[in-house]
Amino acid sequence: MSEQNGSTMSLSSETGAESTTTVAPPSNHSDRITVGTYVRWFAAALSVASAAIHYGYAPHHLQDDWAHGWFFVLIATAQLGFAFLVVTRPTRWLWSLAALLNIGIIGTWVVSRTAGLPFGPQALRKEAVGTADVVSTVLEAAVLVLALVAIFAPGLMDRELRDRMGARFTTGALSGVALLAAFVMLTPTYTEAHAAGGHSHAASGVLTGNTPCEKSGPAASPGQENTDAEGHSHRGPTAQQVVSPEDRQTLIEQQQQARDVALRYPTVADAEAAGYRMSTVYVPCIGAHYTNTRLAIRFDPSHPSELLYDGTNPDSKIVGLSFLVWHPNGPPEGFAGPNDSWHQHNFNGGLCLKGGVVVGAEALTQDECAARGGAKLGLEDIWMVHDWVVPGWECSWGVFAGECPELGGVTGRTAWDTNDGSAPDPLQAIGK
Repeated sequence: MSEQNGSTMSLSSETGAESTTTVAPPSNHSDRITVGTYVRWFAAALSVASAAIHYGYAPHHLQDDWAHGWFFVLIATAQLGFAFLVVTRPTRWLWSLAALLNIGIIGTWVVSRTAGLPFGPQALRKEAVGTADVVSTVLEAAVLVLALVAIFAPGLMDRELRDRMGARFTTGALSGVALLAAFVMLTPTYTEAHAAGGHSHAASGVLTGNTPCEKSGPAASPGQENTDAEGHSHRGPTAQQVVSPEDRQTLIEQQQQARDVALRYPTVADAEAAGYRMSTVYVPCIGAHYTNTRLAIRFDPSHPSELLYDGTNPDSKIVGLSFLVWHPNGPPEGFAGPNDSWHQHNFNGGLCLKGGVVVGAEALTQDECAARGGAKLGLEDIWMVHDWVVPGWECSWGVFAGECPELGGVTGRTAWDTNDGSAPDPLQAIGK
């Protein structure tokens, strides 16, 4: 007779003698600690850290553009979902989706920092690299590497670990570093700098949508918008930095010289008589540009290379100045103090020019520009800054703002025309 109870089995022989043998319980596979166990926990920590950064910066971007902000929210939610599932229900499909997700996020970031995304408020705008986005990208790249290991090295993932204490310490330490990095990116040192640079308009004013400039439509070019510390361009007031007493006195003198020029050439007819030639039709927010290229070789506040008018008729009135300067290896010294924000028009291959006149904005392709008889020019070493010092046109977004909110109107007409809906988008209207 035989009887089994737990792990002990009693055997009776023909002689009636009974012997007892202990049998080891069957191995439970789920109790094995493998390389994959720690890889999954580390990937979860990395994904949570990156998600925290995206959630933390989403409100700033929602203020500028709902699509941009919700993109941050959605990818953060996806990252949290992966972090939960990779620990509770890891599968090859889950790892594959994680790899695709992080490739997409990293690819989007690379394009936005090298060529500029073709859509959204930053369309065609190559953004500068910021600390927070670098940290997030590194975290995502690490998750991608772990996903590839899980997909293509299942044998390594299934290898049982003997030094469990060392593995726990290493995984815990690396996960702690990742989470700490995310925490640091969410401190006021970084988030407030992000907002003050232009991501949050609460610090420098709120766009109402009611100014003549805003009512006229979107910016004709990314270059005329403000650029913040993270490299993003934004419409609206420019953040003003402290000017020292010495620089302030120099700036007063420079602006007096500039204002004298504006008074000297009150109309388009005066500008043309002095050698200035039309280089753009009238464009809302920035005016019609009249350029004297001979003055573009250096910055001189008493000799601006461009004059801005409220139209292109002989009696159109001056509204501002612009200093277009050829200066390789970065912007010129310019006005005294830190508030003159120089910009360029070299996105997407630059502006479309025909005979020295802009006939298309940067959004145009090479073929679209050629169809207008023009050519795209990058103008890599050309820098510009607007100077709103004309009496009556002291623009409320700042004296060096890329756009003047009081300057509305219709592209190709004047500042005093009303857009009845028949005028095309300024991005496509220039020169039509």
